[in-house]
Amino acid sequence: MNSIIVTHESDVDGIFSASIALMRYPQSKLVFSSYGRENFLRISDLIYREVVSTHGNGLVIFTDLGLNDDSISSISDTFSFLISNSWSVLWIDHHPWSESALNLFDKNKALQLVLDKGGNKCASELIYEHLLYGNSRASQLASIAHTSDYLLKDQEIPPLPELIVYYRTLPNFYPKLTLLSKRVSDGVLWDTDMQADYNVYVTLRNDAKSNSLKMVRIQELSGGLKMAVVPVSPFIQTSLFSEEIFQKTIADVAFFFNKEAKVSIRRNNPLIECNKIANELIEGGGHEYAAGAKMKSDPGQIDEVLKELVMATELWLKKRK
Repeated sequence: MNSIIVTHESDVDGIFSASIALMRYPQSKLVFSSYGRENFLRISDLIYREVVSTHGNGLVIFTDLGLNDDSISSISDTFSFLISNSWSVLWIDHHPWSESALNLFDKNKALQLVLDKGGNKCASELIYEHLLYGNSRASQLASIAHTSDYLLKDQEIPPLPELIVYYRTLPNFYPKLTLLSKRVSDGVLWDTDMQADYNVYVTLRNDAKSNSLKMVRIQELSGGLKMAVVPVSPFIQTSLFSEEIFQKTIADVAFFFNKEAKVSIRRNNPLIECNKIANELIEGGGHEYAAGAKMKSDPGQIDEVLKELVMATELWLKKRK
C-alpha cells in the first residue's frame, strides 16, 4: 500500500513516532514539518505531488502535529483531494484541538483521528498503541519519547534532542532527519556518525548559550509572577536550556525567541499555561508545559519583543481570572 508519514520535525517525539510508523509501513515517504499555515500549505503541496505520481489507494499518517484553526482550510482541501483519490488519513496527536478542527473528522470514515485529550501520552506512545502494540522495540521507543517530551529524569537517553536541533541548522536537514528516523526504526539510537556530529554541535551550543545568558531580560508580572525573555540562536535546545534559565532567574515562565520571530514558551510554575499564552500570539499552539508561537515584533528590537510578550502574558492572566 502507498503511504506517507507526516511528522513534527523539531523533537524526539516527532522522529520516534515516525520511526514506529515506519516499522509498520517501511515503504513510506517521510515528510517533516513544523506548525503554522505556511508549513501546512507546504505539506499539502508535497502530498498532492506524491499522490498524483503513484497508482492505487494509500494512507497518510499525520503524527505529533496539532491542527490550528488557521490551517483548517488548507487541510480540508487536502482531505477532499485524498478521499477523491481513494486515500485515507490517520492522524495521531496529543496536542489540544479546537472544536472546528475536531469537526473535520466527523465528515468521512476515511478520516480517522486518534487524540489523547488527557495530556498524559506523547504521540509515540499513541502510535505504538494504535499500530504496533506488543512490539518490544516500538514500546521502548515510545518510552524514550515520553521521557524526552515530558522532560523526565526516569531514564538515561542519548542526546538526541540536541542532535535534532543541530541537524535543523544544516542545509541537508531533511535527508539527515530521514536517515535518523530510519536508523531509529531499526533500533539504532546512537552511532559514530551521530557522535561526530554531536561533537561539532557542543562547541556551537556552548558559545550560543554564553551569548544568550548575557542578554536575558526579566520582567515582573501581575500576581507576583516573573517572566524571563531570552534571545536564542538555532543551536540551542530550548527545553534543556530552560532548566538553566530557571535556575539562574527563578522565573515562573520563560520565552525564548529567535531571529525568525519564533518564540518557545516554557514554565517553571504549574499555574502557568504555556499554550494559553501562545494563543495570544500568532500561530500559537502546544501544551500547558511547553508551547510555541510567532511574534509581530522585530526580533532585533528586544524592547519591542519584551512589550509584546508581556502583553500576551497579561492578557492570559486577565482571562484566567
